[in-house]
Amino acid sequence: MKLLKIFDRRKTKIGAQPIIYRNAVRAIIMKGDKVLMVYTDVAKEFKFPGGGIEHDESRELALRREVVEEVGREIKSVNESLGYIDQLYNDIYDDEKYFYQRSYYYFCEIEEEYVGMKLSESERAMKYLPKWVSLDEAIRVNQYKIDNDNQFPWTERELYVLTLLRRMTP
Repeated sequence: MKLLKIFDRRKTKIGAQPIIYRNAVRAIIMKGDKVLMVYTDVAKEFKFPGGGIEHDESRELALRREVVEEVGREIKSVNESLGYIDQLYNDIYDDEKYFYQRSYYYFCEIEEEYVGMKLSESERAMKYLPKWVSLDEAIRVNQYKIDNDNQFPWTERELYVLTLLRRMTP
């Protein structure tokens, strides 16, 4: 699997110690010229369905669980990987500590039947909503957030992947 990009947003790099390592999976679900994204009504931006891999969970099982939780559909097939992105960013309380996250992106197909979303408390608070959207619209919305008031570490990562997909799509 190939490394797509490293986003290193640490203020302190020399001597800083990682406090959390997190592996995550993200689903790229496309139908025609649309991609299924999770829109957060609080942040007013898009993210790919997915999240952290739990202890002793395979990437595929985590991907299947996360897609049901965030979009309410089961995965029909997990196909090829686009690659992964590494992110490093400081702890909000201590610049000498940082988070290291690796996000693996997989192309997936989903079942048509809606089985119900299972959002966490924080996802409900962010008002997650699955939405089919064009790549151009998702890029426009997330670019606006980067240019104006980006608050979340995922925005830049997701914008990068959306832009890659745009270049790959005729």
